[in-house]
Amino acid sequence: MSPFTALLLGWYATHKRDLPWRRTQHPYAIWVSEMMLQQTQVATAIPYFERWLARFPTVQALAEAPLDDVLKHWQGLGYYARARNLHKAAQLICEQHWGVFPTTHEAVLALPGVGRYTAGAICSIALGLDTPLVDANVIRVLCRAFAITGDPKLPKTQDLLWTKAAELLPAGQAGEFNQALMELGALHCLTPPKCGACPVQSACAAFQQHATDQFPHFAPKKAFTSQSDVSLWITDGDWFLLVKRPEEGLWGGLFELPRVTVQQAESLETAGLRALLELLGTTGTIGSQLASLKHGVTTRKITLYALAASPTLLPDPLPQNLIWATYKDLERFPLSSPQAKLLGFIQNSQNQPSLF
Repeated sequence: MSPFTALLLGWYATHKRDLPWRRTQHPYAIWVSEMMLQQTQVATAIPYFERWLARFPTVQALAEAPLDDVLKHWQGLGYYARARNLHKAAQLICEQHWGVFPTTHEAVLALPGVGRYTAGAICSIALGLDTPLVDANVIRVLCRAFAITGDPKLPKTQDLLWTKAAELLPAGQAGEFNQALMELGALHCLTPPKCGACPVQSACAAFQQHATDQFPHFAPKKAFTSQSDVSLWITDGDWFLLVKRPEEGLWGGLFELPRVTVQQAESLETAGLRALLELLGTTGTIGSQLASLKHGVTTRKITLYALAASPTLLPDPLPQNLIWATYKDLERFPLSSPQAKLLGFIQNSQNQPSLF
């Protein structure tokens, strides 16, 4: 066992956090936690994890649930493809593995949405297999501890990182070691790193060289682009119109107010009229701005506006992707976080007492 591995395991044994997914080795629970923790902070994931297992306690329960219900329980975590993949994979497990979570690395890796990292985590933590893993936390730890140069996003550097992660694995203790690597990255080996209390100082090349701020060697991030989106508030009494997005792509399968991206040199009103035509197949009038908010998606900064709209004529019956809803119905319709906030702003503005 290398000095680095020994130091790390000793520290983890006494300093690891008490997290709900660490109280079980059930592969289904570990799988759900790993999918949630992608692009999500631990503190955010904990209540979602607990609610998820209360609603979908088994693979079978998840497989049998309607997708809208699955997405609703994911609402607020973002990157909704993760939830759709969990649902697809649960159905596949029931169809091909009789509802029993697979027990080989090859079979786990074949599940929808499960990549090399997630398979490594599930197989080592839940199944006791000696499989390495590399995630964002581990990248920082390995690049600094072993002075690994090159952009970690490049295949050549990725190969070096996975090779090193495999070399360090203590036989029979892969689950503990992998969790220790991630724990160190989450608590100490941050950006910038907190080296003062780091348990592997004596085995860290970057620390010994006073160069921890020089690793990892990520390429410069892409610049943000800005865009404006218009959502239409179309009402009939207490009812308002929602559209279901296509299953694939950004916010796939979620509901929202009819929405378009404002094109270059296009006014908000003109964009609203285009939304009426493209999404509802009608003309009409665009009224006042009811609310607005800013949010970000990957490298895009989006300003989202809600405009009142009155269509000339709506199709009857409505297409399958359009529904009338009330605020009470939002308890069962999954929405993206920006749309949920926008609807909340509109509701609050309507509940404000008039000054006249």
